[in-house]
Amino acid sequence: MNKMGSLGWACTLGMLACSQWQGVRVIGRPVLPCPEQTMTAEAAAELGREGGVVVDANRMGEHHHSESLHTGLPMLKQAALQGDVASMSSYASLVLWYGYIDTDGKRFLGRTPFQNAKEGLLFTLLAGHRGESGGADDEEAFQVLLDPTMPYPAGFFDDGSGIAGLLNGWKPVDVDPIRQQAVRWKDCWGDPS
Repeated sequence: MNKMGSLGWACTLGMLACSQWQGVRVIGRPVLPCPEQTMTAEAAAELGREGGVVVDANRMGEHHHSESLHTGLPMLKQAALQGDVASMSSYASLVLWYGYIDTDGKRFLGRTPFQNAKEGLLFTLLAGHRGESGGADDEEAFQVLLDPTMPYPAGFFDDGSGIAGLLNGWKPVDVDPIRQQAVRWKDCWGDPS
């Protein structure tokens, strides 16, 4: 366990913009130690549930209210950094959707779309390492992303579908640090079973 102060900084790999949330400071490309654990698994799961309720407040169909996202996503991220797998998945999908896919190039949570994509990918891979499925259609690409020793298959960054489609046009130098960080953190919360 990391013994940094009780208030850390949480960012994503390669980012310059940080947010002050419980966690660790992840800037540049070093593989960092585990986030400091300040909650029980039950407390992290409860915080994640509360964050999900806040995110869904004022929802209109499948569209989330921006104020609800800006209030609830930090709760989900904190729960994810405390090891809650459901929060990892929820946080990743919301950051990817609102911060990268459906963004029109605008900043979200103070980050560029590419920074949000990196953040979303990190938490997607963490959830995968903790037992979440990448989906039947994405299983091969997901397995490559989960294992940084596996080489990328030919055309991996040119695929237009699934998780590989998210990485369309990226370079290995963009993804490798995220893969390595996810592997480093995968055991931070004990056995996922």
